[in-house]
Amino acid sequence: MSMIDYPLIPSGEKPIWDGNCFHLDKRKVRVLKYSSNLIGWDDDLTAFHEVEAGNGQHPIDIASRNRAIEELQYHGFPSDGSILEIGCSSGYLLQDIRKAFPKSEIVGADVVLKPLERLGKSLLNIPLLQFDILQCPLKESQFDAVVALNVLEHIEDDLTALKKIALLLKPGGILILEVPYGPGLYDYYDIYLKHFRRYSKRNLLTKIIESGLQIDKTDFLGFIPYLPFFVAKKINRIRFGVKGNKSFKFEKMVRKEIKKTASSRVLELAMSTENILRGKVTFPFGIRLTAVLRKTN
Repeated sequence: MSMIDYPLIPSGEKPIWDGNCFHLDKRKVRVLKYSSNLIGWDDDLTAFHEVEAGNGQHPIDIASRNRAIEELQYHGFPSDGSILEIGCSSGYLLQDIRKAFPKSEIVGADVVLKPLERLGKSLLNIPLLQFDILQCPLKESQFDAVVALNVLEHIEDDLTALKKIALLLKPGGILILEVPYGPGLYDYYDIYLKHFRRYSKRNLLTKIIESGLQIDKTDFLGFIPYLPFFVAKKINRIRFGVKGNKSFKFEKMVRKEIKKTASSRVLELAMSTENILRGKVTFPFGIRLTAVLRKTN
């Protein structure tokens, strides 16, 4: 029996999860549709990233998902607990969570619909929800853990989003968070991917404290490849500035860059080496900033 209380959908129907699909009054669905907000993401960007990033096999994305699982294990996520992934549309992390915690109750959520519908056909036994976290329909204190990797930068009001996520956690529950690091590195790549910002550590921690969450741990991902990344981003800012839109020119450039790094053996080696060093060395910066947060009451 599900531990999660799924609220009425906008039509007024009460969904019941049977382990395979949602039962509504006179129909069955795989995805519950609550709300949408395409200001910071859209269906096309999901498809774009999945194709160019090698269907989840980009070295830094693999490292990101592996680290999220390790942090859940290390910070006490119960093997039979409830967990929500926000920004799940690719489904790769949901699959990893299911392998690592086969007894847990897993829920996937995203703001876009089409990727969720595709995922519902291939990833069985996991309930999928479409909603904007700023209009979160779920009741409070239902999850032992929430994971949000590279989501917060796509939300204009990120502080409210953090507060909404905090409400979803049970007392003692944990949030695994990851965001792009370096506000001074914001360039056409971020513009095209609809990032509202890149974060400094100070800025992120300030918002975390304002949200009422406790900071258990902060870290960086992508320390070893950071120098060439830093140089490339600075050059981009000089050449193209920090204003723009989703132009065809930017799309071609972003597509080329993602494809190049997705197949990079050097980057793969760098991330593997970094994983070996993690825990033995404290990294002072990186491509992505990560945090493990806890709800104290």
